[in-house]
Amino acid sequence: MNKIASVIGLLMLLGCQSEQKNTIEPFEQLTKSVDQYAENIVSRGNIKSMSVGMYKNGNTYHNYYGAIDSVSKNPPNNQTLFEIASISKVFTGSLMAKAIVDTKVSLDTDIREFLPRAYPNLAYEGTPVTIKNLVTHTLGFETPTKLKNVYSKIFSGEYAKNPIAYTIEDLFDELETTTLSHAPGTFYEYNNVGPEIAAYILEQVYKKPYPELLNEFLKEIGMKNTYLQDYNNHKDRLIYGYTESGALATIDENPLLGGASGIITTLPDLMKFMQFQLEAKQPFIKEATRTLFENEEESVGYFWDVGYAEEEGFYYLKSGTSNGVQSILLVCPDTNYGQILLMNTTSEEAVNDWINLYNKIEYDLIKYPKINLWSQVAPLFLKDPKEASKQYLELKKDTVQYFATANYLNKVGYDFLYQEQTALAIDVFKLAISTDPENANLYDSLGEAYYKAKQYKKAKESYENVLTLDPDNTNAEKNIKEINLVLEQSN
Repeated sequence: MNKIASVIGLLMLLGCQSEQKNTIEPFEQLTKSVDQYAENIVSRGNIKSMSVGMYKNGNTYHNYYGAIDSVSKNPPNNQTLFEIASISKVFTGSLMAKAIVDTKVSLDTDIREFLPRAYPNLAYEGTPVTIKNLVTHTLGFETPTKLKNVYSKIFSGEYAKNPIAYTIEDLFDELETTTLSHAPGTFYEYNNVGPEIAAYILEQVYKKPYPELLNEFLKEIGMKNTYLQDYNNHKDRLIYGYTESGALATIDENPLLGGASGIITTLPDLMKFMQFQLEAKQPFIKEATRTLFENEEESVGYFWDVGYAEEEGFYYLKSGTSNGVQSILLVCPDTNYGQILLMNTTSEEAVNDWINLYNKIEYDLIKYPKINLWSQVAPLFLKDPKEASKQYLELKKDTVQYFATANYLNKVGYDFLYQEQTALAIDVFKLAISTDPENANLYDSLGEAYYKAKQYKKAKESYENVLTLDPDNTNAEKNIKEINLVLEQSN
């Protein structure tokens, strides 16, 4: 699972109550920490609004931060609809997994059995494209040219006020001239064609339109505020999204059946889907999330990205990116937690902050019911690093209630560096070293912070400490040489 840095935020001052036992229930404290992280992230200004949901051991929480736009200054709410883009694919995958479990079809079924024409070209040296290839992005051929151009025009906003000149019939026409470049199932290439063909096959299997099949599934879960490509009837509730440049984004419409994208939903409804994944004992859930294709970089179920991590155990996730909305859904059955993040900004800076928040929340979910000690002292640290460090070291003794590691503090320090708060970064790195004085990496981090602060002598001293603990550290040797040059030039 990709993990980046941590997030610094605002929670509550410990003050004179720092030595008192925390009487707040662990999950309530966790929600306060999540609020702290999200509010801090949004305050950086890169993200207009953030919506967060989480699940842990049967407990759920969701909240909204920031403002949808700068004019109304209103935050999202339980009625706000979000484009979840490619997360739509896992609903298609769930329906296909149900069909597999119910023996309606087989993963090894040649897709041509359901297509409207013969398509002798949809095979590579006798190996046909199968349903398994559809749901794992291993078709063996690229997205047809016309459809690729349509997707590009949709993303650029060219179809914002005009009908999209492409249908499922146009896709069937293009498939007749498609050439497979390699055997299906041997090469992963993310695409929208597989999910759309999968949706079409589901229509043939159940003799129902795909929207009707999806609505039946949504009703089973209790998702009453989720719709497929029904933008006009719900435009007053659809969140404004903003592009990389900060411009108002157009709707990321899908010209085909909706198997690849097109679902709009609320955070409470998406929470129901996450909870369904963790609590329902439906056989198709296990089927939909088992590994069907794996290489060095990808591990895929029925459109889910799946994997295993040392602390989390088995997990699966899916992200979605529309013109103006970024979303992610994570489910960890082994450790019984999940999280959802939705934001209406897609700039690079916003995505970095979004990933930062994702990792911060997940770290706390993994360690629950222990509470992240840093979240308790972070607000005070911004005002009085010395007193906050003192309280941190005292509270760190309570290993039953809190979790605290030097490596986590190292991430906190780098988050301060990212925000150009170098003095605070130095204080955090020094605190980390006081808890783990034999950790060479911490001295390396402190050296980097001192160098950035132009405190070159202290930077050199830090890198010398790195070499004392790790004599073969070539990075420290290189940095010392650079610092020596700087010091010579300044004399």
